[in-house]
Amino acid sequence: MPSSRNSLGFLGYLLCILPLAYYPLSLWTAAEVILSSTAEAAANRRAAAATTAEAKSSYARQWVLEKVTFGYFDGASLAEADYEQAVAIAAEAHHRTVRFGWALAGLTVAFMVFAGLATSWQTRGENRWRYVVRHATAASLILFVVGVTATAVSLVAYSDVPVLGRVIFKYESKVIAEAIGRLFDSGNVVLGGLIMLFSVIIPLVKVALLLAASTTSRGWHDAAIHGIHTFGKWSMADVFVVAVLLAIFAVGSDATTDAHAGPGLYFFAGYCLLSIAAGTALAKSRQRPPIPAFLEWRLWRNNSGDHSQEAAVVAVEGNVVRVVTRQGGRGRIELAALSDADRSYVEAWRQAASEPVFEADD
Repeated sequence: MPSSRNSLGFLGYLLCILPLAYYPLSLWTAAEVILSSTAEAAANRRAAAATTAEAKSSYARQWVLEKVTFGYFDGASLAEADYEQAVAIAAEAHHRTVRFGWALAGLTVAFMVFAGLATSWQTRGENRWRYVVRHATAASLILFVVGVTATAVSLVAYSDVPVLGRVIFKYESKVIAEAIGRLFDSGNVVLGGLIMLFSVIIPLVKVALLLAASTTSRGWHDAAIHGIHTFGKWSMADVFVVAVLLAIFAVGSDATTDAHAGPGLYFFAGYCLLSIAAGTALAKSRQRPPIPAFLEWRLWRNNSGDHSQEAAVVAVEGNVVRVVTRQGGRGRIELAALSDADRSYVEAWRQAASEPVFEADD
């Protein structure tokens, strides 16, 4: 028994301390992913500007002038150095983005595995699943922030031109939040509003409802559950958005175009998976065991006679009567709040429950 108590105490310590370690680390790695992807996009944009047709034509003229003047005019060397610096910065930023991206993904997966295993360690079914709901939702919010602020898509349009070689006609890197702002600025209010609704507003509402549903406050919990049921028809809209984007950019490359999904799109997809996991855990926390068929149903009344409820006794614990309704609802009633007839019934039920069901054979 002492070892069991020590084990439960250690597990309780882990349940408290691991979130305190995960959230600061995940926020730091998330910030690094956002900053690195932004730096990579800026460096790639700078390198792409140096490989346009105009830039290459200007470089060729500067190169000839530099050779003719024996290096007095060094415009070509400066342009080449600037291009190589931009490429080096982009490569370093890309490595940092990949490194911190995998770190954030690994931290999140490890923490969610621990939260899932914690459900088998805790004894109270509803509370143990609320632990998963709470932390899966909070982790999904971190992934969501990365998803909408890090680079989601990079697009390069190029062509091989005689003499000049490969020429880039267009380079774009898109962030979901930035794309929404550009749509509004260009007058596409309807399209920008729809994308904002499906990729920003609906995910934030879903996160808020799941967090509220994972609290222990009955008022907040019931209101959030009602909101989730009402909101259910829109709950997969964000998943649909990321599926469409992944489908588009999976076939977005051809002989003259390269399209690459950035970390923002992957982490937005990670948010969708975690929000689904949180919703599944919430559904498990609300699952009730089946109602036995042998229960004795009766109409209960309070001592003032102004309220009644059909229910069946499942347990009597001191001065508290635990009951279940036909709809599966569980409740507890103070013995002093019952009518005289109900108190007599409870005493008879308590006495019958204390007697053996079978008598020993002679």
